Amino acid sequence: MSAIIRLPSMLIRYWLRRSDSEADGFASMIEQFAQLPSRDKLYETGATLRGFWLSRKFDTKGLIRAGKGIRIVKRGGEIHLDRYCHIWDKAEIAVVGKKQPAILSIGHGAGIGAHAQINVTTAVTIGAGTFIAWYCDVMDSDYHRVLWVDREPRPVSQPIVFEERVFVGAHTIVLPGVTIGHDSVIGAGSVVTKDIPSHSFAAGCPARVIAEVAGWDPKAE
Repeated sequence: MSAIIRLPSMLIRYWLRRSDSEADGFASMIEQFAQLPSRDKLYETGATLRGFWLSRKFDTKGLIRAGKGIRIVKRGGEIHLDRYCHIWDKAEIAVVGKKQPAILSIGHGAGIGAHAQINVTTAVTIGAGTFIAWYCDVMDSDYHRVLWVDREPRPVSQPIVFEERVFVGAHTIVLPGVTIGHDSVIGAGSVVTKDIPSHSFAAGCPARVIAEVAGWDPKAE
């Protein structure tokens, strides 16, 4: 391993309190960084430094590639990150617990798009490789109770789970109590009110399963 890779790996082990084998998993990322043009290196350096600053609010630290203007509010809650995630410009994350701690868990390689809003009062889990696109709204609480005439009111707050490798299209709303199965795709502008099975393409208001899919390709051009 060259010196340009070895030194950042040592810093990663120190900052993240990770083992040698875990820290070395970032070596390929560092090697790719070393090959970037100067302008791109400057951008990536800024994103990484912003990520280090944001990570002070995380209970389990990792590397964050962070855009500008990100806002994180944490009161009575915890945020856990598995190694690495990407958060784009002006995303807003609020983890606020009252009677019990609110928990946000972000899996390795997950992404939160620009202007997305993640509101956690009980628990939101974002699985590894899952991407929540720009202007999405994820909230595990209705913040009010509807008093129905003919039925019992549903719980105000319920956990949300995005399993691994889920793609959530732009401007989608995900409501309390929903689980979206792994390798599923949610069409842009959907309102997800109930569970979506794995390997599903779902869209609409409310979202419904339209087709079966193998997954999605994050590297397509």
